[in-house]
Amino acid sequence: MRNQLMTLALVLFASGCSVGQPEIKYGSSECAHCRMNVVDAKFGAAIVTTKGRTYVFDAPECMVPFVGPNGQLVQQEVGGWYVSDFAHPGTLIDATKALYLHAPTLKSPMRGNVAAFATDDERKEAQKHFPGELMDWPAVQKLFSDE
Repeated sequence: MRNQLMTLALVLFASGCSVGQPEIKYGSSECAHCRMNVVDAKFGAAIVTTKGRTYVFDAPECMVPFVGPNGQLVQQEVGGWYVSDFAHPGTLIDATKALYLHAPTLKSPMRGNVAAFATDDERKEAQKHFPGELMDWPAVQKLFSDE
């Protein structure tokens, strides 16, 4: 019984230290990169560091340059990348697995004009209204990288 309690305590402790999904308080959170208020739930983004600190951004175009040689963090410090699902505003999804649409008519906060989607069907439906280029995470990183 004692071993079971010790195991449970260790599991609870470890889960408390793990990187969790962040929360963005739209309207009051400040973008860590450009310092504007994060207001548009269709484009919000966030990084959670390996130490559990959360940085929020108004869009992927602010999040990507925050990491790298000219940014505030190095890649090894990132525990998780998150973007708002354009089809479900305010719902954060894993940025590395998201599907992206780059279209001038999207009008994101800093005019990077990239939206993220959890499914290809939702991305294709959006593309009917916002004609543009389909992208993946590496292409988004390249587009917004300061390097």
